[in-house]
Amino acid sequence: MSSRCSTNTGSRSSNSHAPTSLTRPEEDTHPIRVLLVEDDEDDFVLVRDALQSLLPRRVVLEWVDTCEQALAEMELGHYDICLLDYRLGASTGLELLAQARGKGWQGPAILLTGAADDEVDYRAMEAGAADFLTKSQLTPELLERSIRYTLQHARMLEALRRSQASFRELIERLPDGICVLQGEQLVYANPALVRLVGWDSPNELVGRSVRELEESLFHPDDQARLTLEFREAQREGRPVPPCELRLLRKEGDIVPVEIAQLSVVFDGQPSLVRIVRNLTERKQMQARLMLSDRMASLGTLAAGIAHEINNPLSYVMTNLSHLEADVLPRLVASGGDQEEIRKLVSDAQVGLVRVRDIVRQLKMFSRAEEQARPEPVDVQRVLEGSIRMAWNELRHRARLVRDYSEPLLAEADEGRLGQVVLNLLVNAAHAIPEGSVERNEIRVVTRRHPGGVAIEVRDTGSGIPANLLEKVFEPFFTTKPVGVGTGLGLSICREIVTSVGGRMEVESTVGRGSTFRLILRAATAPLQAQRAPQEQVHEAPARGRILVVDDEPMIGMAVRRSLQRHHEVVTLTSAREALVRLQGGEHFDLILSDLMMPEMSGMDLHLELSYRLPELAERMVFMTGGAFTPDARAFMERIGNSRLEKPFSTQELQELVRTRLRGAGREGR
Repeated sequence: MSSRCSTNTGSRSSNSHAPTSLTRPEEDTHPIRVLLVEDDEDDFVLVRDALQSLLPRRVVLEWVDTCEQALAEMELGHYDICLLDYRLGASTGLELLAQARGKGWQGPAILLTGAADDEVDYRAMEAGAADFLTKSQLTPELLERSIRYTLQHARMLEALRRSQASFRELIERLPDGICVLQGEQLVYANPALVRLVGWDSPNELVGRSVRELEESLFHPDDQARLTLEFREAQREGRPVPPCELRLLRKEGDIVPVEIAQLSVVFDGQPSLVRIVRNLTERKQMQARLMLSDRMASLGTLAAGIAHEINNPLSYVMTNLSHLEADVLPRLVASGGDQEEIRKLVSDAQVGLVRVRDIVRQLKMFSRAEEQARPEPVDVQRVLEGSIRMAWNELRHRARLVRDYSEPLLAEADEGRLGQVVLNLLVNAAHAIPEGSVERNEIRVVTRRHPGGVAIEVRDTGSGIPANLLEKVFEPFFTTKPVGVGTGLGLSICREIVTSVGGRMEVESTVGRGSTFRLILRAATAPLQAQRAPQEQVHEAPARGRILVVDDEPMIGMAVRRSLQRHHEVVTLTSAREALVRLQGGEHFDLILSDLMMPEMSGMDLHLELSYRLPELAERMVFMTGGAFTPDARAFMERIGNSRLEKPFSTQELQELVRTRLRGAGREGR
């Protein structure tokens, strides 16, 4: 008796009646590979003949009669199905199947036995056999039905296995945290969930009870919600829609998450899947949108306040300047009295200059949405300006030390850089309690740096814990007490610095203080030299007829006082009235107009004159407290007309008028 036999059971002819196919039609061209493990040659013939008379197409049958040969063939994996005799000498087909499964063979198997036995049938199913057939009852139809069922069942199991493998691969790669619950235990956690909770490996989570994990991983205030929503849904077998909870990381951080729960079959078992999504980026984006909206509102408010302050500030400064330059010299007073009056006026002007600087800072906020325009900036000048602005905060908390290197030029937007330094100085002051001035220090340092220019603001304050250092630049994060800070300052500062190609760094030690460092690109072009004041030439000024248009009557009055000794000045509070008089042919050598006015603005007046009297449009000079609307900014960039920034002094006003009239070729009358 041969221990191994290979045979073709037959092939389909063109006129044969095709019985039920064992596989799908598209697979008919491929033979079914059958391995028969049978130690009795008569039983081999029985099975071969049943297959030969049954199958409508070619079948490759391999016969072996020992367990060793069978295991070797199974390891090759060349067979679609295996037929196992129950009695194989000293062993059994079930033992052979168990050995094969132990070595990784997962193919389908049918057990053949000489007599019906319910116990053997049960043991065959338990061992993983797809079917159990009695040889004495074996017919081609019964064998065909069993093979067809076994192959279909095998394909289904393979598809399920691949589906589960794909599902597992999918959730392994998902950025969202995934965990699978079976009963009261967590049986699976993907890498994203392990990273999210801050643990080292899935083994720390898998196998633990769900309630224990919930108590350790979620904020205590959210425990009741977990029980109410998730436990009830689990009992009722319904999904839980996404809801927000607070996750506690291993390091102690609180992370906002969104959790959903649904029922699935996992590894063949009914299970619950929880999907945990980190909401940190979404919250940060929402914060940035809120920041953008608040900054837009703040900019509008700052621009409006600056404009309203500029008007009274303009005429107060102009009147004081007029008083000092033109009125005081004509007063009949003793030398001492006149000097005292002059000193009072001078002090008042110094105070107004400080108010003007504050207003200019407000105007800078109103331009926050504009693109930064880097240019060479004198670093020391910016620092000194910011120190003056922050002095009231600094002087009650610490000694200020200036540690400047040689003069440095940096590529920056001067106004915005001043805003950054001002914020850092105020933050340094707030990190130091009041009343210990001699024991504390705020040091402002400048030096060259491999990246260009470095500016440091160091303090001896409370310091920042190491786990919070990475968060200090996040919007709305603050270490200050409630009501002291909004958490916006450092976020804005970093955006300003990065917008000009620089970067910000922070170092801090709790109890010893902090250092905030700005690293800016060094300027490659020289600083534009300011014109030295020219020596006053006492010549008769060209006399002109000047129209002043401003909706603030006091500004018109102050301008008229400053110019009326040498010029004829007409003041109006309405641009519409000015347009009527100009269209009526009234002559003016110069038109001083406010930019922003109700009903008809200076821009509208310029537009009307450009169409009808273009030579008068060219004579316009705009008095402006800041072009703080997009249309106004675009207008001022487009036209070539001169501007006079409010508040202005009498000297600035008179010099501008003298220059414009001289340029227009006016002769003295």
